[in-house]
Parts: sequence; C-alpha cells; structure tokens
Amino acid sequence: MNANTTMRDDFRKAMSHFATGVAVVTAQGEQGAQGATISALSSVSLDPVLLLVCLNRKSSTYKAIAESGRFALSILSKNQEDKAYFFASPALDKNVETETLCHENGSLFVKNALVHISCSVQETLTGGSHEIFLGSPDYVKVTGTEPLLYFKGGFNLF
Repeated sequence: MNANTTMRDDFRKAMSHFATGVAVVTAQGEQGAQGATISALSSVSLDPVLLLVCLNRKSSTYKAIAESGRFALSILSKNQEDKAYFFASPALDKNVETETLCHENGSLFVKNALVHISCSVQETLTGGSHEIFLGSPDYVKVTGTEPLLYFKGGFNLF
C-alpha cells in the first residue's frame, strides 16, 4: 500500500467521525432529471444568502447542474434512509421523478423531505475530483423537525 492510499484511507476514516445531515440534490439537464445523495453541503453566507454543494464531476447530477445553472436541495428527514440509498445509486438505476415532486418553479424535491431549497448557481469552483457549486436560494421551505443523520458509515446511530 502506498502513502497516497494510506492517507486517503486514514482521511476517509477520520471524516466518518464527523456527523452530518443527509441531503439529495436534483437538477434537470439534457439527459432529464438527475439526483444524488450528498453530505457535502454548507451554508456560506447570509449577505448575500449562499450555500454550497459538492459533486463529483463524473456524476450525471453534476452535468445536469452545469447545464441548467440550477439545482434543488432536499434535506432528508429521520425516516428517509431509503431515499438516501435510492439517490446514491448510479443514474441508470433510478427514475428520479418517482421519488420527487415538481415545484411550480420547476425544481424537483424529494417527497416528505425535512427542507426544500431551490437555487441558481452563482459560482463554481474546482476541488480535486469535485465541483463546488455556490447557489443563491430563491425558494426555501421547512416542513419537519428531525433530520436523517450519517455517522461512521451508518444512519441515525446516536
């Protein structure tokens, strides 16, 4: 095992100790509706209001956001582990429309998610194999109180 592989493995293990919420990002691209489970999400600023999501540039969801300049974010609620697994599967294995509802602004949100936010992309940054999208929200709705949490490779282990 080389030093790079050891560092990646050690880094992955260390980061698994950071508890995080679970979200799904969706977008409409040239290949239709796409969606992916993410944990790389953060608020960035309140003035102006900005948030960020990170996606692998090989993913179909990355391509859909890059094409459309928009994305929707659904923060999953405590009992939506099945949705996290569904959206984590490869694009060819899922029909995004079956698990989402279409908002009047065209955004696709996971049904019964804790939070819905739609954004227009303001800026993109490259970070290794991933693209960082800075989004400006144009719609925000909170519908619940208990989030799905991910920690050390499992859900809601607290």
